[in-house]
Amino acid sequence: MPRSKWFVSAVVAMVLLAAAPLADGLLLDGLHDVGYTVCHQIPSHSFFIAGHQLPLCARCSGIYLGFLVGLLGLALLGRIRASKLPPDRVTALLVGFFLAMGVDGFNSLLGFFPDAPQIYPPSNLLRLATGMAAGVSLALLLVPMLNQSLWSKPEPVESVFDIQELGGYGVMAAMAIMAVNSTPPELLYPIAILSTLGVFVTLSMAATAFVAGLVPRRAKADSASAASRVLLAGFGLAVISMAAVGAVRSYLTPLLGLPG
Repeated sequence: MPRSKWFVSAVVAMVLLAAAPLADGLLLDGLHDVGYTVCHQIPSHSFFIAGHQLPLCARCSGIYLGFLVGLLGLALLGRIRASKLPPDRVTALLVGFFLAMGVDGFNSLLGFFPDAPQIYPPSNLLRLATGMAAGVSLALLLVPMLNQSLWSKPEPVESVFDIQELGGYGVMAAMAIMAVNSTPPELLYPIAILSTLGVFVTLSMAATAFVAGLVPRRAKADSASAASRVLLAGFGLAVISMAAVGAVRSYLTPLLGLPG
């Protein structure tokens, strides 16, 4: 069978497999189970679409959707194998986005203490926006570090050339923010699926960078098939880590009387 027919058959099979759980909400429950491994899922800190809470809180939704936005931008620019960090000015700005998310997270945390003054009123939109900026930044910094560790001959190109190019990522991120914040019912499953997919992709790439860093330089990947083995190992490590965190959290939550 030609490759195109194999591809079409695979897509049809995946659609059919996904259609049955969608009928009774099992897919959404499964996505929430995945989100449970990386996110507190506090309702007041989360977006709701059509009466359903998203699998990830506003900040985590931003982080993992933002990571996908970053990867999409790199793919569109043909730099998915870039192995050099952006120029110093751009890198400093990306690090600044992480700091902004940290400040917003700390300010939000103060809300759990009745007598603690907050810098400004927190909101889910701010959580989403700062998370999105950090997620895009993570992709633009992690991808070159991964490629540097993975390939025997990494492509000597920067993931982002300048501030103006970074602005293009800002436009895509803003579109994603508006989509989540507007909470249209028809976007419930697309946003829930994409944000959860972002969890797997982000953690798998981080784990792959770790695994690739352990491989001696003489054994680095020189082909897609060789790289796929390292990527598979990274994916496996990510899944095992998520499962372990989920199991520990499930055990400790009732034991310590914490909110589920």
